[in-house]
Amino acid sequence: MRRWLWSCCWVSAITAIGGLVYETRRLAELAGHFEAQARLARQAAQSSARAEPVANAPAAEAVDTAQAATVARLEAALASSQQQLQAMAQALESRKAEIAKAAAEAEAQAQRAQAPMPEGVRLCLQALHECLRVEGYTGQRFLSARSLDGEGLHDVELIEVDADGLGAAFLHAGRMTAELDRGKGRFVLTFFDGFRTAAGERQKLLPDGWPLVFAPVDGRLIEQRLPYLVRVVGVYPDPDAAPDRRLTDVDPMTRRQWLERLDRLLDTASTPHHLRVNRFRGMHDGYFLTAEVVGTDDRFRLVASAHCEKLAVEVDQAAGIVSLLLKSGVLRSGGVESTITAEGFRMLLGNVTPKQASDTMFGMVVSK
Repeated sequence: MRRWLWSCCWVSAITAIGGLVYETRRLAELAGHFEAQARLARQAAQSSARAEPVANAPAAEAVDTAQAATVARLEAALASSQQQLQAMAQALESRKAEIAKAAAEAEAQAQRAQAPMPEGVRLCLQALHECLRVEGYTGQRFLSARSLDGEGLHDVELIEVDADGLGAAFLHAGRMTAELDRGKGRFVLTFFDGFRTAAGERQKLLPDGWPLVFAPVDGRLIEQRLPYLVRVVGVYPDPDAAPDRRLTDVDPMTRRQWLERLDRLLDTASTPHHLRVNRFRGMHDGYFLTAEVVGTDDRFRLVASAHCEKLAVEVDQAAGIVSLLLKSGVLRSGGVESTITAEGFRMLLGNVTPKQASDTMFGMVVSK
């Protein structure tokens, strides 16, 4: 927690104590008023009893009865006010103790937040950064974590930068786990007990956690560098073979350059959703291989995603249109999952001409 939380606790404490003090003072004044009225009523009753002659005994007795009733009512009101005053005083003391405890906890949390990261945790985050960068994932940056144990990393803070570099999401979690699927080459970081802030909107993490999925990855590298953090499942296709590398695979630097070109093209296109190619593995014959495409709304919320074996920028010179062509995969939109066949699924890129597409992609396009 930050200093602002500690300041907020003190502001709320002062406000609550002020309210209780005001109410206690009001009850004390009320009790004093009732006590004064009761005293005056008793004095009036005594004076009346001495002044009344014996001849008016019945009338004096009636007056005494009325005055006695008034005294009893005032004494009852006084007793009730005193009880309320005592209860308010007890509540005030209890509230002061609660606020003092909360302030002490906030101060302790602020001091822990300012303390430097343990060296072991810092080395863990450094190794995690290096593994992601080697695989070409550069948009994630861990800011801090407090501890590391068998349950994962605790009190984790992460910034996720958008692919275009113009936006970012902040994620704070009480705990983060890491799981590696050896067979699928998939690395998943799951965040629990916290919140995620993006585009000015703060969302609480679901009980099942918020997953960040990285695929494909070199599982052996991650397992070797982060044995104390990663939980592994499955087996490698061939335990004795070298990591699966294809002739069509590209290095991280080349991958980033082509993703930037795709970003520039999609930024100029008119589409129902803001499209972004998140990642791909290789390139062959004008196609990007093993690619992922996501669509977000104007508040940067995910509304559609697609995973396909082949993706290309397709130009139709005769019609003068450009499309994003996806082949052999899965499309998820509006909670519905559909299959992308080998025939292909096209996403029209409005406001983009074939020449613009070819120039932006350095000729890396396919013709219809």
